[in-house]
Amino acid sequence: MKPLETVPAPQPEVAGVHHSQVNVRGVRLHVAQAGTGEPVVLLHGFPQHWYGWRRLIPLLSERYRLICVDQRGFGWSDAPARGYDTDSRVADIIGLLDALGLDRVRLIGHDWGRGPGSTSVSRLRNASGTSWR
Repeated sequence: MKPLETVPAPQPEVAGVHHSQVNVRGVRLHVAQAGTGEPVVLLHGFPQHWYGWRRLIPLLSERYRLICVDQRGFGWSDAPARGYDTDSRVADIIGLLDALGLDRVRLIGHDWGRGPGSTSVSRLRNASGTSWR
């Protein structure tokens, strides 16, 4: 018997959103982006993915560059066997910011996304000595 092949589910459509994959720390993270302007990273809750922000995207994308990342194990991102602790998820966020060339962003986290979001801000503030918004 042949092993089953995993076929990714199609992306739900939201006007103005484009999708990409970003390799961070050996994990492929799916990122849905919309808009231009100051970057805002949106971190979904459990057990959601980027589409949980679909109602805010049209409201905020005229003013901000929205970066909706599927955290590891969710949506269209890789689901490795390990790395779901807060430190690993924080490192993923910081790695994503580095990969996207962003040194200043706003972070919004819902539910499960709030913990790594606020920890990322704290660690980045302490590492750089500057105040992140």
